[in-house]
Amino acid sequence: MKKIFIKALAWNSSATFLYKIALLMHQITLYSVISHTLYGLQSTLFALIYTIIALTNFGFEETLLPFFSIFTQSKQQFRQTWLHFVWHSITIASLACILYYTLLYGPGEFLHNIQLYCNKNIILLCSLLFFVESIKKTIIAMMQLAFLNKQIVYASLSMLFAYIATVWTIFTITGQLTLYNIFIPMIIFSTLELWYVSYQMIQFYNSLATVTSTIAHIPFNLLFKQRIYNYTNQIIKTLYSPNCMTLFFAYILGFQQAATIKFFTNIITLCYTCISKTIGVTTGAALSTMNSMPLPAIQSFFKEVTYRYFQLLCLLSIILMIIIGYSSYYSIITNIMAWHITLFFVISLLENISITYEQLFISQHAAKVLAVINSTGLVLLGMSGWLYYSYNFNPIILLSVGIIIKIISLLSLNIVAYQRWGISIK
Repeated sequence: MKKIFIKALAWNSSATFLYKIALLMHQITLYSVISHTLYGLQSTLFALIYTIIALTNFGFEETLLPFFSIFTQSKQQFRQTWLHFVWHSITIASLACILYYTLLYGPGEFLHNIQLYCNKNIILLCSLLFFVESIKKTIIAMMQLAFLNKQIVYASLSMLFAYIATVWTIFTITGQLTLYNIFIPMIIFSTLELWYVSYQMIQFYNSLATVTSTIAHIPFNLLFKQRIYNYTNQIIKTLYSPNCMTLFFAYILGFQQAATIKFFTNIITLCYTCISKTIGVTTGAALSTMNSMPLPAIQSFFKEVTYRYFQLLCLLSIILMIIIGYSSYYSIITNIMAWHITLFFVISLLENISITYEQLFISQHAAKVLAVINSTGLVLLGMSGWLYYSYNFNPIILLSVGIIIKIISLLSLNIVAYQRWGISIK
């Protein structure tokens, strides 16, 4: 198991690093050649798409984690997964239609600002991208659990490099970039990637045994409960995600100021995503496979991985704080903007600290406990948001309250993990 984990981790870490570096260079160049308003608008649209993708997954991917070893015993077992996936795809298609009409005709100042800059064709492209990326994300999650990391790397890197090359070829030829130049290539190459990962998943299905001697049917009510618990966890994670933070700044400050904050927080997102995507996803797949192993083996594996993970987080945190301090000292950014970016950084740090714990709880069939902790935090965060809108508090106060709530949730996770499995971050 350890050998498989290390191999998967190597593929995930190298691919994620290359992916995020290439994307960061693309974003830096994009920021320098288009208007700040256009940059803020396209960043807001992408953030909106991926935030809705996270919120409309309904816990499907996380629910697969503790049961995937059962689903992959045979083709007959795996058909349960396909059935749930088909219904999930139908739901996503319906939501894509709702998203289109909401963005096109929805009320509110924020939506009106989007409608001011985007015609119905751009909104259609955004809705199509939501559908393709959502389905692709789910298939890739299944591939991660099946340790098909090499195939994922080929697909994601090929798509990204082809997309970037196309965008800058268009810019070289025409001398300008529009929302069409940004979104149409994205739709094309994302769809090609979806076809490729779908083919790889079908190949994996064909490699399974036809039947098993005993059929372990997982009751629908059990899966439904798990999805409710996981969806609760997913909501709170999404609210603390970089995409949701980008939407928050765009709503409060407007597209132009949000563009500058987004530009500086790209490096924060790059650093944390590189390690969270690699360690978090791979750890979840490994813990799911280790379900039948003795508790001491799980304890040893979790503690070793989490300790190394925290070391990387501390190192990155120091580097990022130096960058923010340097930018503020030399007036590259204003003091208030430095505060916004720092709060963004702290929230990202706290969210990433909890990743290995969340994977442990889900893989050990303790998603209900995790949901109770997160739902409490969600209620407190909702109350804070209501007070903010009712009394027009400073946004920094709302972000600070969110940080306090997240710290309390982390302490609760640590206490429960120690009581149930004898695991602690100490």
